[in-house]
Amino acid sequence: MNKMEIKKLIKEALKEDTGKKDITTEFLFDDKNIKGKAELIAKEEGIICGLNIFKEVFLTLYPGFIFHFSVKDGDSVHKNQKIGEIKGPLKAILKGERTALNLLQHLSGIATLTKSFVEKAGKIDVYDTRKTTPLLRELEKYAVRTGGGKNHRFGLYDMVLIKDNHITAFMKEEGITDRPEAVGYVVRKAGEKAKGRYKVEVEVGNYNEAKAGYLAGADIIMFDNADEKELKRFVNYLGEKRKKVIIEWSGNVTLKTIERIKRLPVDRVSIGSITHSAKALDFSLKIK
Repeated sequence: MNKMEIKKLIKEALKEDTGKKDITTEFLFDDKNIKGKAELIAKEEGIICGLNIFKEVFLTLYPGFIFHFSVKDGDSVHKNQKIGEIKGPLKAILKGERTALNLLQHLSGIATLTKSFVEKAGKIDVYDTRKTTPLLRELEKYAVRTGGGKNHRFGLYDMVLIKDNHITAFMKEEGITDRPEAVGYVVRKAGEKAKGRYKVEVEVGNYNEAKAGYLAGADIIMFDNADEKELKRFVNYLGEKRKKVIIEWSGNVTLKTIERIKRLPVDRVSIGSITHSAKALDFSLKIK
């Protein structure tokens, strides 16, 4: 996300929170030139992410804000650790506090959860999905990278991912009753249209579908909520050709199940929960 898009997002977020004005702050403080200082404190352990976004909220309100931070994005923080301090107009600090903290906490929560998965995943790569908050996708995917994860496609425009619903709809439209046959057909059709410009991935549920997708030229085979025996059968079928295709595992991936999944013959795992279910990491901003 470029800086102009971030500025636009922050302005909309501030507008949502303040409306026409922050009536509490306006009622209490008549002098708009009062200077203030506040300390940013971590209230729990985790990975911090979003400091530049945090800063940008206050710079949007007043470009002369001064910041001093002792950490950077991706660093570990502990409970009650002073992260840094900000100096600027008191009224601007009070107006921007909640918006800045909300963004910082949300992104830090994603980075923290991602890091937990990465640490447990061993040699397999941890990927995110498109299960993100509308309009926050680029920021959330940045948080995933900050936590050591990798980004799957950013949208419907940068990669072909043939999912279960695509296959079902195609079978209905074309009158095909054999699912593996349909998998092969849609992969070939997408590949012909992609012409090497885009990777082609297909979601499968068993060995026969995986084999059909592979023979049709899929770059990535995603086993989604599949039986592990089906995956192993497919890997045995590939034999020496195993490295010619990327195998992805998806579905019901938790911090508990990743311990088992990491021992499967897969290259990577995609996890929707790292963006849609990450718990915010708690921070506070205290006026000093």
